[in-house]
Formats: sequence, structure tokens, C-alpha cells
Amino acid sequence: GRSRSSTSLSNIPSRFAHGFSFLWRGAGELRRTPGAWWLMVVPVFINLALFVGLVVWLINITPTLMGWFTFGAWGGWVVLAWIIAVFVYAAIVILYAFLFSIVAEVLGAPFYEEIGVRVDKRHGAAIVERPWYQEVWLAIVQESQKLAVLLVIGFAMFLLQFLPGIGQILSIVGGVTILAVTLGGDAVGPALARRGYMLGDRRRWVLKHLMVVSGLGAAKAIGLIIPILNTVVLPFAAAGGTLLVQKYDA
Repeated sequence: GRSRSSTSLSNIPSRFAHGFSFLWRGAGELRRTPGAWWLMVVPVFINLALFVGLVVWLINITPTLMGWFTFGAWGGWVVLAWIIAVFVYAAIVILYAFLFSIVAEVLGAPFYEEIGVRVDKRHGAAIVERPWYQEVWLAIVQESQKLAVLLVIGFAMFLLQFLPGIGQILSIVGGVTILAVTLGGDAVGPALARRGYMLGDRRRWVLKHLMVVSGLGAAKAIGLIIPILNTVVLPFAAAGGTLLVQKYDA
């Protein structure tokens, strides 16, 4: 029992690294899958269009916002109004950046699902296809549940910081771990659903293959914080998650 446990523990880094590699395998798979690139580009442009619309809206409301905080001819009011406006703009942009992956997951759900379907078909996998509107609804439900769970966990991690000594370390490690598992689970979830796994079954599958799923989730998390890469990391993860399920669901 001890030698088996030691062997399992020694495999943890290699399994995590193996899972991490599936994001880049997914990128390579997109090059080989017919029609996959336009499925990747369309949701990216939709999200960018939303961002441009947000910027235009901020520009248009600037005079109104300035008027709210300018109470007279004194120049100091103008300076104060601009400072407040900058903080408001920064808060809105930061909020959008925080919600970027959630918005992208929902908007891109039918496109990323089609990417996964084409990858599965290219490898001859037996799957169950669903209408695009079901994909959107499932994405909304999944992202809502994920957001609720992350808020609860985030609050718990915040409380951990008040533990003397190791509180902050536990908070950081716990938060990073949960993020990796959640993002990895999102990447493999659609492929598991195409194989008939219900929600509870998918969760058990993720726990069974926790290290490889976490590795993919970690790669996805890093990609989401890197400019430019964050616009294409979701389709990479969709393809990579499908490849991961093909390998481990044999």
C-alpha cells in the first residue's frame, strides 16, 4: 500500500503537466480540423464588438458624468470630475475583464461545441449532438452555477486570511486550486456531455482525473490573463478538453 501511494504521489506532477499540455494540443488540433478556425474567430469578434461598444458608450456618457460632479465655475470641480470619471471607467473595464471569460463562454458556446464535435468526428468518437440553443442554455446554467460557487469560495478564502500564520497561504493556494479545477472542468464538460454523462457523472469523472483536468485548467487560467492569447484560449481549451476526454474516457 505504501509503495502504491508513493507511486501515485510521484505521478502527480507528470499528470498535471500532461493535462497542461492539452491546451497547446488543442491549438494544434484546430489547425488540422476543417472549418474550425472560423468557429474560433466569430465569437472573438462578437466579444471584441461588445468591448468596442462599451468604450463608445463610456465616451458618450462622459459629458453627462462630468456634469454630475461639476458644481460651478471653479476649476477644481473639473479636475475632481475627471478623477471620478477615470475611476468609474477603470472600474467598468476591470469588471468587464473579470466577466470576459464568462461572457465569452456563453456567447461562444455553440461555436466551441461545434469545434468539439468536429474534433470528435475527426477522431471517430461516438457522440450525441444537441441543438445550438441547448448549448447556450447549458452554458448560461453552467456559468451561473460556476459564478455562484466562485463567490462562495471567494468569501471562504477571504475569511481564511484572518487565520493567524498560515491563513493567507491557505487562501491563495485554495483559490488557485479551485480556479484550476473549475476551468478544467468547464473544458472537459461539453465533451463528457456528448458522451451521455449527466452533471453528477461529469463531476465524478473530473474528480477521478483531477490532476490532468487541473493541469488543463491551469493552462486555461494563464491564457486568460495574457493579452491577445485570452481571445483564443477558449476555443483552444474546447479542442484540448475534447482530446483529453478522448484519451482518458477509453
